[in-house]
Amino acid sequence: MSENHISLSEGQDYTTFHIGELFFGIPAIDVVELSRNLDVTAVPKGPSFVSGLMNLRGQLVPAVDMHIRLGIEDSKSNGKGVSIILSSSGAQVALIVDAVGEILSLNSNFFEPPPNKLTALAKEVVLGVYKLPDRLLLILDPVKIVEHSSLEAAALT
Repeated sequence: MSENHISLSEGQDYTTFHIGELFFGIPAIDVVELSRNLDVTAVPKGPSFVSGLMNLRGQLVPAVDMHIRLGIEDSKSNGKGVSIILSSSGAQVALIVDAVGEILSLNSNFFEPPPNKLTALAKEVVLGVYKLPDRLLLILDPVKIVEHSSLEAAALT
């Protein structure tokens, strides 16, 4: 678990999104914007999960393919999804996901530790889970995603 930078207090707002059949959330406070079909420039010899770099109003932002980052099979995505631009610790990263859902306000009393069956890749960035009436919502750690992606991208530039 990360350094308790996220306050899981009552009424924490989460931006939700889909990657394959799974449902994820990230604290809404870390989301800068949502964008569709931003061009990604591939960078040779980069890590597999960093698809390349996006030009976001003059700033180069690493684009992270969340299918690869979380080890989820990419059955229908063609690399053109929705980009969730995150900002954390002074750095930005674009998460490429299949679809964005709604913003949910959730009570921390229902937050549970991550399931044991996660892949090693997912365990690095999943904080925990909320059991919703019809599905599970896996909560991601924006600091870990941004830090790892920014370090990898910095090595490319």
